[in-house]
Amino acid sequence: MQLKTISLTNIRKHTFLSLDFSQQTTVIVGENGSGKTTIAEALYFLTTGESFRASVIDDVIEFESEFGRIIAVVEHDDEQKELELLLTKGLVQGKRVAKRLYSVNGVRRRKKDFVGQFASVVFRPEDMRLIEGSKSRRRGLLDAILSVTSPEYARSLGQYEKALTRRNKVLLAVREGEQSASSLQYWDMSILKHGVLLQEERRKLLSTFIVLEFPVQFRVQYLPSVISPERQEAYRSKEIAAGRTLVGPHKDDFMVTLQSWRGEQLQVLEGEEFDIARFGSRGQQRLGVLWLKLCELQYLESTLGYTPLLMLDDIFSELDDESRVIISDLLPSYQSVITTVRELEIDLPNSNVVRL
Repeated sequence: MQLKTISLTNIRKHTFLSLDFSQQTTVIVGENGSGKTTIAEALYFLTTGESFRASVIDDVIEFESEFGRIIAVVEHDDEQKELELLLTKGLVQGKRVAKRLYSVNGVRRRKKDFVGQFASVVFRPEDMRLIEGSKSRRRGLLDAILSVTSPEYARSLGQYEKALTRRNKVLLAVREGEQSASSLQYWDMSILKHGVLLQEERRKLLSTFIVLEFPVQFRVQYLPSVISPERQEAYRSKEIAAGRTLVGPHKDDFMVTLQSWRGEQLQVLEGEEFDIARFGSRGQQRLGVLWLKLCELQYLESTLGYTPLLMLDDIFSELDDESRVIISDLLPSYQSVITTVRELEIDLPNSNVVRL
């Protein structure tokens, strides 16, 4: 799939911005605050229907405007499609409207039918914390990938999160003596049903990461907070006392490991695998993050049946020399968009430079 053009109207500071992506690689150069990351955000919106920066849609729309619009033209198998995402603050010309409206070739679509029409992998400086950052950051990576490739996963994730919120409220009410423990039964069944599906899909996703060819042989270990009727029953009294759900996919994590070698200052034996979040060097952690993003790229490509766009948002300044070489070697295989404060000192054939 090839991204041909994108236009932003009233999206953050861009009253109107139109960009052409006819070349294999597009380098967007601009100072901090020039709106480079907004372009990455727009591509992420078109991929997932969500923002990676804002939890409130109003924050994405230019302050004095009622709506913002993202339009992209993509080409796949010699067929062009126009994808449009209209963002609103809930009112347009005094009328109540949805905050997100999705269209393909001018025809309104539901979110689940819009997501998957275009795929991109966005690599940002914040992603450098995937390895040693919070569990929620790592779960977010899995959820973002699977929500693009599986409408069923996206639906179950939404239902699980709603049921979890409601169950936590009931747990508090039970703790305060306002409801009986039997009132948990419905919500137990709901989070069990959706939680089992989420964990099974996460397990399948992570099992594909091992096949990626990479200079360093990383592995990933899934660390699920297994949800089952037996564990729900075992944790019931603790959950009532805590007033929150203690087991399930919202507690999941994964660990990236690397095999140790002689001379490494680690508290593990030679030949054993170690958690690079705890024992790895900064360079190993950066390579581990790069490996995760390339696994994401490969999984989307194999599942969707077309090549995603690779978006590198001001990331070259965060990479060491080894990682820069890996990325540079990868660029000819993918349509790429790179944002940077200053022009890159690498040779990029078939590239176009845009200055904001």
